[in-house]
Amino acid sequence: MAGRAIALAVVSLALAAAAPDRPAADPPAEIAALGLDPAQARQWSEGYALEKRESFLASNLHYEQLVAAHPESAFLAWHMARNYWREGERLPFEAKDRRRASFTKSLDWAERSLARDPNCGECVLWAIVARGRLATTKGVISSVAMVAPMAGLIERGIALQPTSRDNEWNTTLGNIYFAAASFYRVAPEGPWVKWVIGARGDKDLALDYIERAVAISPMRVDYRLELGVVLTCIGVERGDAAALARGRRELETTRAMPHHLGTDAVDQQHAQILIAKPELACSYSRDGFIDLSGVKQASVF
Repeated sequence: MAGRAIALAVVSLALAAAAPDRPAADPPAEIAALGLDPAQARQWSEGYALEKRESFLASNLHYEQLVAAHPESAFLAWHMARNYWREGERLPFEAKDRRRASFTKSLDWAERSLARDPNCGECVLWAIVARGRLATTKGVISSVAMVAPMAGLIERGIALQPTSRDNEWNTTLGNIYFAAASFYRVAPEGPWVKWVIGARGDKDLALDYIERAVAISPMRVDYRLELGVVLTCIGVERGDAAALARGRRELETTRAMPHHLGTDAVDQQHAQILIAKPELACSYSRDGFIDLSGVKQASVF
C-alpha cells in the first residue's frame, strides 16, 4: 500500500498536460547542435508542430526518424517520453492496457534519455512522472518496485537545478519541486519505509519543496493547491492553527485563479472539497483519497 500511495502522489501531477510553447520555426539549441540536414530539419519542425497540436503519436513518428539518425540525442528521447506520457494520460481510465502501453514506452524513452545524458533535468523529470503513472496502471503488487527509485530521481533532479522551461508557468525545476512535495507529503513516515524505497515521508520537506515551486510559478493552480494541501495536512496532524489558516487561504486562492492546464478546473473543485473537509488533506491525490492505514483507497472524485 505504501508503494501505491507514493505512486498516486507523484502521478497526480498535471505538469505534462501543458502544450509546449516554443515556436516550431525557432529550433532550440539542442536541435541546432545536431546539425540537421534540410530533410531532418523538416522532420523536427513537422514533429514539433504535431506535438503542439497534441497529435502525440504522429509527432513521435517524426522524432523516431530523427533518433535513428542521432541516437546520441537525449533531447529527442525525452520529447518522445513526454509524447507517450501525454498520449497515455488523455486515454480513458478504462483503457488500462493502452494506457499501460503508453506509459511503458514513456518510461523506456525517459530511461534512454537519462542513459544518454545523466545530467539532463528534463530526462530526470520524465523518468519520475512516467514511472509514477506506470505504477498506478500496473497495480498494487508491482508498485513498490516501480516507485523505489523515485526518491533518488527527485533528489537528483533538484541537485541539477535545470533552467529549461516551456513558458513562465511550466518549468522543469518547478515541476520537479512539485513532484517532490507530493512524494514527501504522501509517503508513509514509518522507519521501515526508508529501507524499502530509500526515503520516508516528511511534511516539512514537502512544504519547503512546494514553496519553492510556487516561488517559480505562482500562477499555477496545481502548485497553489498542493501548497494549501500540505499546510492543511500539517495543521490537522499537529493541531497547528496557523498552518490550518494559511492552508485554507491558499485553497481559497486557487478557486479564482485563471487556468493554464486542462486539470485546473478539477483542482479548483478539489480545493472546495478540502476547504470543507480539511481532515482529508494528508491523503489527497487527484486520483482520490488514499487510506494510508493500509486498508483501502476510496475513490471519491
